[in-house]
Amino acid sequence: MLMDSLSQTINKLKQMDMIVNASVDAEKKAKKGSDFRVAVDDYSNTVFKLREVVTTTDFMVTAEAVKYLEESINMLDEVVNEGAINSDVLVNARQQFARKVAPSLAKEWKDYYQKKTKVSLSKLNTLGKLAGSPDKIASIRVNISKGSEWTGLLLADDGVHSRLMLFQSAVDKIDELEEGLDLSDEIKTFIVKVTNKKARLSDITETIVEWIKKENLEDKFFIDFLN
Repeated sequence: MLMDSLSQTINKLKQMDMIVNASVDAEKKAKKGSDFRVAVDDYSNTVFKLREVVTTTDFMVTAEAVKYLEESINMLDEVVNEGAINSDVLVNARQQFARKVAPSLAKEWKDYYQKKTKVSLSKLNTLGKLAGSPDKIASIRVNISKGSEWTGLLLADDGVHSRLMLFQSAVDKIDELEEGLDLSDEIKTFIVKVTNKKARLSDITETIVEWIKKENLEDKFFIDFLN
């Protein structure tokens, strides 16, 4: 009787062990599946964002960043083999994204942003006081500053337009502002000097005086002594 009871107990324990193992395997499969979905979402969102950036701005992604992205997507294709998820390949694909794809795109956008805004903000500093309301100029500055980080470009701070769209719109408005003023090179040079506090009385030509009077800008300029 004792041996029969022990045998039954052992069989029950074996069954329980099989159930536990099956449960653990299911959890592992679920975890792998979840990780794979996250990886696919990361790459899908990145490709979508890159497409939006390239079509909205004149940003040009480098061949190196494209190479990283293509290699990573090829890795994702190899993750699922014969209906099973290869954990090692999945880990490599996620590491490739975290260490190469995301950082390279973030750096390239940062470089582009700095070069682009250096020109645009220089124009705004020069022309901002001559056209447009202060609130409009302030809004342009805010929308440009919010487009500085790659990670937040598709966020819609106003509930409708992404930071990327608002950034490009702000850059376009600066160009429109410059075109609307219809300034000659002589006047532009003078305004730059005034903005940088380097204008001298000798820089004020008849053309400059005529322009100031024509645009009713007499109260926009003041004279000071050189320190």
